[in-house]
Formats: sequence, C-alpha cells, structure tokens
Amino acid sequence: MIVKLPYARDTVTVDLRGLKVRPLLPSAPRGAVDRRRLVARALENPIDGLSLRELASGRRTAIVVVPDATREIGLPVVLPAILDRLSLAGIESRAVTVLLACGTHPPVAPESAAALIGELSAGVAVRQHDSRDTDALAVIGDLRPGVPLRLDAAAAAADLLITVGVVRHHYFAGFGGGPKMIFPGIAGYSEIQANHALVLRRTDSGIERHPGCEPGRLEDNPVALEIARAADLRPPDLAVCLVPGRDGNPAWVGAGSWRAAFFEAVTMAREWYELPPERFDMVVAGGGGRPGDATLIQAHKALDAACRFAHPGAEVLFAAELGEGAGSSAMTPFLADPRPEAVMERLASEYVQYGHTTLRIVEKTARFKVYLKSSLDPELAHRLGFHPVDDLSVVAERWRSATATGRVAVLAEGAVWPRL
Repeated sequence: MIVKLPYARDTVTVDLRGLKVRPLLPSAPRGAVDRRRLVARALENPIDGLSLRELASGRRTAIVVVPDATREIGLPVVLPAILDRLSLAGIESRAVTVLLACGTHPPVAPESAAALIGELSAGVAVRQHDSRDTDALAVIGDLRPGVPLRLDAAAAAADLLITVGVVRHHYFAGFGGGPKMIFPGIAGYSEIQANHALVLRRTDSGIERHPGCEPGRLEDNPVALEIARAADLRPPDLAVCLVPGRDGNPAWVGAGSWRAAFFEAVTMAREWYELPPERFDMVVAGGGGRPGDATLIQAHKALDAACRFAHPGAEVLFAAELGEGAGSSAMTPFLADPRPEAVMERLASEYVQYGHTTLRIVEKTARFKVYLKSSLDPELAHRLGFHPVDDLSVVAERWRSATATGRVAVLAEGAVWPRL
C-alpha cells in the first residue's frame, strides 16, 4: 500500500507495500456538495428555537463569533448565509461584526484573516479577539468562586450573539466547538489558564493528569464541565455547529441553542470519528496539512490521536510540516528542559497552557519511538524526544526487513479516536 499523507499544502508519500497495513478510516462522508444549502437548511430549521431570521427580527446589532485560522471550516460559504438572513431581518451590515475567537492563539495577519473569512457584505466589521486586552473585556460573572469570568465586552452586550464552531474531538476538553466558542474563544487570558489547569490535579504524592480530561469525554471532564458553565453565563442566541467530513469540508450542520446544537454534533462526531479500540506495533499518521500541521501545538493533536492506537514501545511515523515552529513563545521555557519531570515541576508551581502541551508531547516520545518528518529544527526535535527523518521510505524499509508479523495502522484521512 502506498500512502499519501497531507503535508502543509502538499503531500508526502510512504511506500508500505509488503507490510500488513490496516487503514484506520473515519466513516464520515465527504463534505456536502451543496454546502450553501446545508448551512441554509440549518439556519431555517434549527434543532430547537427560532430560525435565525426570526431571532434577528427587531435586533439592532449582531456579533458573529467564528473560529480562528487554526480551524478552517469553509467560512466563505457559512458567513454569507448568516449575513443574508441578518439583512433580511433588518440588521444593517454596519451593525454586524465578525469576531475571530482566538482564545489564547496569536492573531493572524489581516490578509490571512480575509482569506479565512472570504468576501463579506460592505460595512461588516472584522475583529480578532485578544484575551490579554483587558480594556476590551467585561466581567459577566464568576467562572468559579474567586475567579471572575471576562468575555469580549462587545460580544457580551450584543443584541444578537451567534457562534459558529467546528465540533471535533479535543485531546483534553472532550470536544471542540459549541461552548468553546464562548469560553475560551472570547474570554480573558487568566481565566482560560485557570480552566485549562484543571487537566492536572493534586494528590498526596504531587500532581498528575486528571483521568477525565480525554478526547470524547464530557461527563466527568472538569475542563469541559466548566466550559459549559461558562457558556451558560452568556449563551449565544444561536449556535451553529459544524461537523467536518473526511475531506475537512462541512458534512453536517446544526443550529439552535448551544446545548441542543452541540450535543447533536457530538453524537455525529462520535459516530463518524470513533473506532473500536485496537493497538498496533507500528503507526503511520500525519498532522493533516495546513492549518493543522503548521505548528507543534496544533499538529500534536493528530499525534495524540495516532498514539492512542499504539502499543507501549511501538514505533510511530509522523509527518507534519511545522513551518511555524512550536506555535507560541509561552512554550519556550518548557522547551529549554522538556524532560517530563522538569515540565511537571514547572506546571506545579504555575500552570501554563502550552507547558501542558509540551508535557503531552514528551510523554508520547518517552512511551513510543516517534519518527518525525518535518521542517522543525532537528536539535529541538531531538530534545523533545523525536527521531527526525527526511526520507519516510527509510523507516518503512526497516520495518519490512525487521518484521514479518507486525501490523501497521495508517491514519491518512484525518484523526480518528478509539471509542471510550
């Protein structure tokens, strides 16, 4: 079997002929051919509540919260459907703002934002959320006792608040999209860190990762439960939830209250992207191409999915371009000494979101032998425990000569997850 893995805007090829290959494929269809119709149907026939046009009637201003550049989902198709209905309801274009829910992610260049969003009606404003801009935030309640929750002030006060989110598995929050468009999407930096710190818990012997903070898990996941409580403090008037098909384009769209739309989308994501749990001696996977493999922070999510199908000590061949490096300067102190015990010690004294990402990476490279095809600085890759490779065929040829019975799992069409 010859496998092509998405790599930046291209692909890389690995020849696995002669090996016992098991493709791990989602059951999701490709994205809808007529995506405009798919979106329009969701807006006109919501899962619960009123249609968008009915909701917008009599409102003066609207803010549409959308994913940032790390989560492409076809906004040039989705946004016109929303804006058309706002216009028909009497909300003028100059009273509409599209707000990119950056959370703690850095903003993108204006030209990149324009390409992400597509052409908008004249007068519609575009803004990127900055979680550290305290002047743009307003307290709307308490995240928990002693921790105020701040959201983008304009969004919190908008006559009509709409969120558009991509619902897919998240490696510690259960699922992305839905309530995450409110929190952490348009929240303040310190409360985002406070929430994400729940991935760790203190025990008599120190700290450990919370067992409930796993992909696909919501009910006993403290991060996910707090995100839901935060969204309920300022729920969107309409939540639009999209589930991507195997090609990354929207294959399912639902709208309504955030809970109704989100949990319908979660059901679909589980059905399409979860497989019976299996373990393999060798695994081949990629970061999914741009934007998913642009940074180590984003590409790690696909690596996390792949490693869940690997036996302890298994070999993993992972291709991710990583042209933008780690992805955040907040990782820098942890990259200087990324030993798991050193990272955990730092996190014990002060939780930093991307320190936790570093911990998850080095946990994997300690448990598995991970061959990495990327443009990451080889010295940094080695320090993180990776085994950098330029030619994927070298690893495949060694596998052919070293084993006659081992099976190779291949995740070439996006991440899939073992069913809980």
